[in-house]
Amino acid sequence: MAKKQYNRILLGKGSKFAKTCRQEGYIGGEFAVTQDLTEYLSDNCTEFNKKVIPLWLALFPEKSKQSASNVCGATWTIVQGLRIGDTVLCPSGEGYFYVGTIIGDYYYVPGTDLPHRRKVEWIDKVIQKKDTSVKFQHSVRSISTCCNITKYAEEIERLLNVATAVKPAVTKVIEPEPVKPFEERQLHKLFCNYLRSRNIYAKTIYHEKSSTKTDSTQKWVHPDIIGVQFEDFSNEATLTLLKATDPRKSVHIYSYEMKRRVENDSQLKQYYFQALSNSSWANFGYLVAFEIADGLEEEMERLNNAFGIGIILLQATDATVLYPAREKSLDYNTVEKLNNINPDFCKFMNKLGKALLASKDYSEVARKDLYAICDEVFNKDDEIETYCKKYNIPF
Repeated sequence: MAKKQYNRILLGKGSKFAKTCRQEGYIGGEFAVTQDLTEYLSDNCTEFNKKVIPLWLALFPEKSKQSASNVCGATWTIVQGLRIGDTVLCPSGEGYFYVGTIIGDYYYVPGTDLPHRRKVEWIDKVIQKKDTSVKFQHSVRSISTCCNITKYAEEIERLLNVATAVKPAVTKVIEPEPVKPFEERQLHKLFCNYLRSRNIYAKTIYHEKSSTKTDSTQKWVHPDIIGVQFEDFSNEATLTLLKATDPRKSVHIYSYEMKRRVENDSQLKQYYFQALSNSSWANFGYLVAFEIADGLEEEMERLNNAFGIGIILLQATDATVLYPAREKSLDYNTVEKLNNINPDFCKFMNKLGKALLASKDYSEVARKDLYAICDEVFNKDDEIETYCKKYNIPF
């Protein structure tokens, strides 16, 4: 008898269909092929992909076969790979997981957001994300629609045994007011909070403060966020030698381009080259996104290998470096340009320079002066959830 599987399923971008799925008793996939897949079903994912990849590529001819394989493979997991009796955990978008059991075979509902479906019996308990282990949280952070988490079966069952029962969501008769989507800049505090945990002090660069006379035609010049990380040495002799030989090694400067979501291959290229333009002057440059669509892994890897800008997937309480940035020397011509046109950038660099030049007796004071102009972060973890609810950011 096959071993029971546990799988994390994302029900739409930002889990936007999770509540509906729980109310109506199913899980589903956003597969773009809008036709019944019954005739293509196979117990073998490879055989299924051979049949449906041509259908998907006919809709997206610009995509690679690897991208098609990733998308079709996730669809196979939902429509056939998961067996009756398997357990699914679906993020609610509000800091916990809905938990259910597959109770039916594949069926197709045309004209809906998630047309390729399986019946699910949802239990009256949820698993709080904050109660799960760090390893579990890292595993479910995958950007793929489906993520096999069977190795955490014991942890999942233990959490279910102590979980508090919750009432099933009830559909409201009155239509709720539309939820205002969060803005890109509202992600900055979350990201800077994550950076601070990595000992990187970061500041938002407000492009609207830049001189219009000097740079009115330059769209791709300002980074969204810049950061600094010091290499700390306590021995005075080491510090003296470092400053005398290569003071640049005592500090790393980061530049980040922030986006709410990356939805497709074309958008990925646009945002990546914007990050390349805005952030390649720093020691490390990154494109940061809160959501990244499935099937873009191959192109992200290619761009990273070719140009060296890293990619980070941000979440409310953490972030994952999907592709690390390649270290390079500072581009002082671009630094000079940014210093001339943006007062935020210039002030940060001015205080950073003073911190680097300060003697040991004054370096701590100089650094505190630099840190004082950096973005504020959260004092307590529970403040993050409150912040996310305020701005409708999936937690």
